[in-house]
Parts: sequence; structure tokens; C-alpha cells
Amino acid sequence: MTRSLWLALFTAAFAFASPEAGGHGGSHGGDPYIWYKWFNFAILAGGLGYLIAKFGVPALRGQQKSILRKLDEAQKKAAETERHTKAVEEKVAGLGREIEALRKRAAEEMAIEARQVEAETRRLLEKVDEQARLEIASAVDHARKELRAMAADLAVELASQRLAAEVAQGAQEKLVERFIRSLGDGAGGRN
Repeated sequence: MTRSLWLALFTAAFAFASPEAGGHGGSHGGDPYIWYKWFNFAILAGGLGYLIAKFGVPALRGQQKSILRKLDEAQKKAAETERHTKAVEEKVAGLGREIEALRKRAAEEMAIEARQVEAETRRLLEKVDEQARLEIASAVDHARKELRAMAADLAVELASQRLAAEVAQGAQEKLVERFIRSLGDGAGGRN
């Protein structure tokens, strides 16, 4: 069809340019081939109109549909991008709240852990205190036993020293007399 268009254009151009048609050399006031020229022009315009209607309009409609489809896709992408942007903005806005919530939770957990450590420390101190009391009581009991043993040893030693002193001063004679008397009292009672 483009060949026909070129052929029609070439024919029209040739008709207007030919000297017989009165293109450049008409000597009289009117052009005797003017109707022929208008007829050629009408054929050319009709051919161009036909070609435009046949090929131009569908091509333009195809381009229009393509452009509309691309515009629709662009609008969908823009809407999706806007949704994504809003979601990101909401997340960014929510980050502050999340960070604050995490800080509060961490502070609460630290307080709980501090209380647990304090309770565990108190329990261990009580256990150490109880252990110390038991050890002190055991040490006091052991010291008392040692003091009793030492007191008994000292008493025996003092008694031994007194006895030695009495024996040394002549108490030995008194003891012998007492012994003899006690024997005599015992023998006289048997008779």
C-alpha cells in the first residue's frame, strides 16, 4: 500500500509540474486544465485519506493502547511504590516506639535480675552467717571443753602440789597416824 501512496504522490506532482497542464506557461487568463488539477488533487487527497484511515488510524490506536497500557502500569507501579513508601514510613515511625519498648523491657528485666541477684546475695549471706554461727558455736564448745580439761589438769596439778607441800612439811606423819588410827578403830570394832 505504501507503493500506491508513492505512486499517487508522484503522479500528482507530475501533473502539477507538466507544462501542458498549465503549470508554468499559461498565456491566457484562465487555466483550461484547472478541473483536471482539482481532480488529481481530489484523487491524491482521497488516496492519502484512505491510507491514513487504513494504516495510520490503526497504528495510532495501537500506539494509544500501548501508551494507555504503559500509563496504567506506571500508575500501578506508582501506587505500589506509594504503599511501599508508606509501609517503610510506618516502620520507621514504629522503630522509635519499638526502641522505647525495648528499653523499657530491658530496664524491667534488669530490675528483676537485680532483685534476683539481691535475693540470692541475701540468701548466701544468711547461709554464710549461719555457717559462721555454727562454726563459732563449735569453737566455743571446743574452747569450753579445752578449758574444762585445762581446769581439771590445773586442779590435779594444784592438788598434787598441795599434797606435795603437805607431805613435805611433815604431813606425812599425820597421814600415817591417821592411817593407824583408822586401822585401830577398825580393829577395835571387830573385837
